[in-house]
Amino acid sequence: MTDRALAAPAQPHITSATREALLHCAVAVVIVIVSVSSFAVSTVFGIGATLGMTFVVATILPAGIPFLVAASFLFQNTVVAWYTPLILDNVAFDAMRGANFVILMASFAAFLAASFQARARAIPALRPWLVGGMLLIAVVTVYLGLGAVRGVPKDAIVYFRNTITPIACFYIAIVSASLYRVELRRTVFWLGVVAVIYGYCELFFTMDFLSLFHGDLYIERDIWRQIQTGVWEKALQETGFVLRNLQDVMTTNFFNLPMLGDVFPKVFRIGGPNFHNVSFAYALSVISVWLLFNKRWLLPLLALPLLLIIGSKGAMVLFVFGLFVRLAAPLAGARLTLLITLAGAVCWVAGSLLFGMRTGDYHVLGLFAGLRDFLDNPLGQGLGFGGNLSSTSVDVNWQLAQAEGAAGTPMESAIGVMLYQMGIGSLVFFGFLFAMARTAWRSFARGADFSVLFLFVAVVVVSANAVLQEEAFFSPLALGLCLLLGGATLGSTWNRAGGRPAP
Repeated sequence: MTDRALAAPAQPHITSATREALLHCAVAVVIVIVSVSSFAVSTVFGIGATLGMTFVVATILPAGIPFLVAASFLFQNTVVAWYTPLILDNVAFDAMRGANFVILMASFAAFLAASFQARARAIPALRPWLVGGMLLIAVVTVYLGLGAVRGVPKDAIVYFRNTITPIACFYIAIVSASLYRVELRRTVFWLGVVAVIYGYCELFFTMDFLSLFHGDLYIERDIWRQIQTGVWEKALQETGFVLRNLQDVMTTNFFNLPMLGDVFPKVFRIGGPNFHNVSFAYALSVISVWLLFNKRWLLPLLALPLLLIIGSKGAMVLFVFGLFVRLAAPLAGARLTLLITLAGAVCWVAGSLLFGMRTGDYHVLGLFAGLRDFLDNPLGQGLGFGGNLSSTSVDVNWQLAQAEGAAGTPMESAIGVMLYQMGIGSLVFFGFLFAMARTAWRSFARGADFSVLFLFVAVVVVSANAVLQEEAFFSPLALGLCLLLGGATLGSTWNRAGGRPAP
């Protein structure tokens, strides 16, 4: 026999970068599963175990933390769903759904400590963001205390979590990417692949697919709570439509617009692995746009039909603007394209306001309530007042709101709610976002890779969506995921330039 015949069969070559990406994915999967399972034992044990595991990963594998945070946002509730038949206590069940916030805060604490190292302080481009981030967190914490003292502490904590999440995501991203080689192109692509496959499975197999891991029971549990608060009874009184089963609950008009009910057939509005359709739409849109800016086209095109089915207008607008910038920038130049994007975002907001004012849309009514109350009290009420997730907004008279031109309590608008809760303190938050977009633009102008413009587009479009949508700012998979991915890209440019802006 020849030497060639005796030679061992060729083995598939796996690069070191691929092995590293696989390691990051494996660690994220294990941490999410074990964290949720620890909360199933007890809340105290779950908090302790999750903190411990996250600190270990942040120490041993710091470059994997941004992906761990993203994966926990998207897939944690799928793990929680497995425990739905076993955890009957609603308090314990809700605590399990807070595991990803513990992961986020533990990661933030680890990189906050790392930011005091001489190595981090020696990076000129990073220093202003470390100081600015701490200032913004201090402002949010002051309004947490004000809301807890003046209102319902639980509501204040909920909105503190919602407000602090995107800030923590950005802080984790820029510090980790500035200090370590954070490579997300493979892991985010795989994250998107799993999300798209999940979306199509839910779309085509609906309840049969969800029942495989008790997802149907998870949804039933949330629906039952809404029934107890009278949400579906009000829907019956207003529409006359009787909800017979989960299929009815998750079926809606195309793009969730009643005017399209006679034009297009009703669609099954998939909720994704996080069991929230708007947040899932944002996850698909953010991942797709980020991949477009990193020269990946196939997965975004596969995600587009799911975005159309879900019908979240804000997420769809983000996808459209991202696709426009990616296609137009090489032809018209980045500067002109981004100026058109700014103008388009302004027109989107203006058109939505005009349409909403004509139809008495409750998003517009909620925004106007926030503007009205901000002028009455510019200092703000404190976190937890107003907003969709506050106990102050359980019973809203929309007929009276339409007659008066504004809701009684600000809601449905992240901008309106933040102005109401934080008053002039919210301007610090808005200024922080403006500074991010400006820095991304300037980084590209100084020679950074085109991918850094993702942060500019994401901040501009999501901020425009936040005028009439709470999820745009307060869903971790919307602004939080944007700042996590965009911040990692920005921090990586500083890392490659030795901490200095490119010449």
